[in-house]
Amino acid sequence: MIPFIDLLGPDLADWVGQFMLTVARLSFVIILIPGIGERVIPTQVRVMVLLALSAAISGLGITNYEIPTQTADFMLVMFTEVLLSLFLGIGLRVIIWALSIAGSVIAQSIGLSQFLGVAMDDEAQTATANLLTMAGAALLFSMDFHVQVITSWIGLYETVPIGSVSWTGQAYLFDSIYAAFAFAIMLSWPFVAMNLLYNICLGFINKAMPQMMVAFVGAPFLVGAGLFLLAVSIGALLMVWQERIMQLIVWL
Repeated sequence: MIPFIDLLGPDLADWVGQFMLTVARLSFVIILIPGIGERVIPTQVRVMVLLALSAAISGLGITNYEIPTQTADFMLVMFTEVLLSLFLGIGLRVIIWALSIAGSVIAQSIGLSQFLGVAMDDEAQTATANLLTMAGAALLFSMDFHVQVITSWIGLYETVPIGSVSWTGQAYLFDSIYAAFAFAIMLSWPFVAMNLLYNICLGFINKAMPQMMVAFVGAPFLVGAGLFLLAVSIGALLMVWQERIMQLIVWL
């Protein structure tokens, strides 16, 4: 048994070891999961959720891992579990990053990139990105996404046992990030197309009537048309995003 927890007795020491390993694998999942992992949620709340879930899961005996007798070996296993948790957490976070990227592209296309709102992350986002990310987080809560994440995370012990490092070397993480970026551009493509059509028409008008201040006429029209298109399409946009997110998270 590990020296610094050996004094607790064999049963309690084994539970403490299992608990620490569960916290290591669950840590970044709770920190980065959409909704609970947002920066607007107090850190104390996220830590309490992490500790409560870890205590409940470690008591189920699903880990079934023999704690190493040497501290160095245990710390190595802890490091691999934290690394795996980081991969799993980033895999969850990309679904919100997709909405944030799509919102930023939309704001740039309709001329609202200078209007910043209170972000769910560290840096301020555009108003459209903030709207989409908050709506996406609320939608995930309504579809019990967090319950599904914890259920899939528990089932992951069968395919990725404790201490396994081979799975973290797979390229799935980079594929997920690339797929999320491509998906974000696809979501915002109607607004990009509208911006392209607007600039083409503006160029023809400016060529036909050089004396007309087309920017003073075209800019308000672009913002108004963009907001109207966003209002009528945001429901369909979120529905498409909801159907696609499970493909972006390969371990669910």
